[in-house]
Amino acid sequence: MRRLVLNPSTSASILEEIFEKNRQETHAHAIWVGLSIHPRFPDTLRETIFPHLFWRDLLKVLDCPAVPERAKQKVMQLLQRRMERVAAGEWKAFARACSPKLFPWVMKQDQDGLFAVLLENPRMTETALVRLIHSPAMKPEFSVQIVDNRVWRKRRSVRKALVYSKKSDLTSALVSLKGMTKSELKEVEGTYTLHPLILMSARALIREKGGLK
Repeated sequence: MRRLVLNPSTSASILEEIFEKNRQETHAHAIWVGLSIHPRFPDTLRETIFPHLFWRDLLKVLDCPAVPERAKQKVMQLLQRRMERVAAGEWKAFARACSPKLFPWVMKQDQDGLFAVLLENPRMTETALVRLIHSPAMKPEFSVQIVDNRVWRKRRSVRKALVYSKKSDLTSALVSLKGMTKSELKEVEGTYTLHPLILMSARALIREKGGLK
């Protein structure tokens, strides 16, 4: 049965037979997972499986292109209810494993150290982090953690985002400013909506680099 549910060409009728057999007799968790993401499995039956899945399995469903968006919305609702009851350790495991589309949701959780774990997620990219820095979920304390992170603080676009984001901690923005090129500093200097200290620091750095007489 496991081989059949992993085969994308298995017919819907056979999958339904496997569903019934698993429901009545075998109760194999791996079968539930395979059926939940199979492209030919009927959606009405697919949704009955979701409550039997662990949160890691639900992440697989959310990531699967074969699962309809309507079903993914139900998975998300179930996932939100499920995660309300988990301990801090489970949240950290979730932050390490979730996909980029769930990053903003994780950032909104009231869990200490969760954002630092999110920064270590293998699926975190420079583009994704820049998007988060400019998102409504961004908080000043997150910018401090980004500057303290040995990987992300070296990324040029990340430093630039920290300077321009209105939700960045001022000290973090000033630290990030020091890593900018002369042309980038001149752009900052001309952005009058930024904090006055950022503008003054940008001008001072330009002078240090020999940009002004």
